Amino acid sequence: MIFKEISDYREMIEVSALAFSFEKRDRDELEELFEQLVEGGRLLYGTYDGETLVAGCVVYPYRMRLRESAVTMGGIALVCSRQDYRGKGGVRLLLSGTLESMRDLGYPVSVLYPFQRDFYRKYGWEVFDRWQLIKFSPSSIRDFDSGDIDARDMAFPDEESIEFYRRYASSSYNYVLRNQTDWRDRLSPVWSSQVAKRVVRFTRQSEVVGLMDYSINLDRKEGSYFHSILTFVSKDEKVRQAMFSYIKSLSHQVNKIHLFGPMNCEIWPYLYDKPDECQLREGSMIRIVDIMKLDGLMLDSPDVKIALKIEDAQCPWNVGGIMLEIRDGVLNLTKIPEEEAQLEIEIGAISTVIGGRESLRRMVELKMARILKDYNGEDIQKCDVFMNEPF
Repeated sequence: MIFKEISDYREMIEVSALAFSFEKRDRDELEELFEQLVEGGRLLYGTYDGETLVAGCVVYPYRMRLRESAVTMGGIALVCSRQDYRGKGGVRLLLSGTLESMRDLGYPVSVLYPFQRDFYRKYGWEVFDRWQLIKFSPSSIRDFDSGDIDARDMAFPDEESIEFYRRYASSSYNYVLRNQTDWRDRLSPVWSSQVAKRVVRFTRQSEVVGLMDYSINLDRKEGSYFHSILTFVSKDEKVRQAMFSYIKSLSHQVNKIHLFGPMNCEIWPYLYDKPDECQLREGSMIRIVDIMKLDGLMLDSPDVKIALKIEDAQCPWNVGGIMLEIRDGVLNLTKIPEEEAQLEIEIGAISTVIGGRESLRRMVELKMARILKDYNGEDIQKCDVFMNEPF
């Protein structure tokens, strides 16, 4: 088998449709999706046995906030394989080849949404963000005075709205700094259960101060519609109240709202009663593609200096001794001899630490990092992690 870039996206349609059990009525939408992905510069990679596509995936090139910096991130999606080739190494070759390609393109990290964590752990990914799914009725929202804040529903955000979101995303959680292509993907209905996707702009004296995107979805089981809201960003509290007032006005159209938010999202001040449902969801997994490309990353953590021995079964360029130092909020990485290392750590474990989900000390406690010598509890501080980019 060989790994290479897929030249004809139509090869992916049958493999992905069977792998994910797409309903027949969604096949045309699936083809439209792949066509749009290629037009938008998304990358398709595959493993081949002769002329037969054995396994494939899509890579989304994103600019994402990681810690206090914006980095290039490769979002991996639609990983699929032929049923008659499973267990024969096709996906392993696919992921190894994709990682090498991302390294050549200069991506320091990769993120994906796993169908099974243990599967991707074998290839170096580890837990990253987590979030809340809050379900409530729009009629349960308290009454607020929107004042001088105006709302406008649009099929696509204007330039001012895109710039507002980019400024917000550059300083918040792990948001993607969306460009035109990212927004087009975001707002394109994919499946037959999605009636529409829209964006709402909120302005005050002609200045964009809030943005919300939503999809109208059909619940086939109950025969009713609900709104899913993933982007919900505001400049200040007054704008946030106006945004909830707008959602309340949708009560004649839908009877349920699904709001996706970070772990520290507090919705109780905006509702008369408790939400109908509040779920904790584990989201994506993160992997360092090339650790040396993270040198210079801005990182809000106390100063620390610790020598590590990195293990990475898929990316040999990461393997070896590295001096990790955080000084004045900047990550500095230098190669060192392995025998100087204080801790031995797998690439997945250091990925979740630098990503912010877990601390280095916690990795030691969980035995996901092994003490070699002279470790005195040096640590890297955690941070809030949340990425609201479904790909």
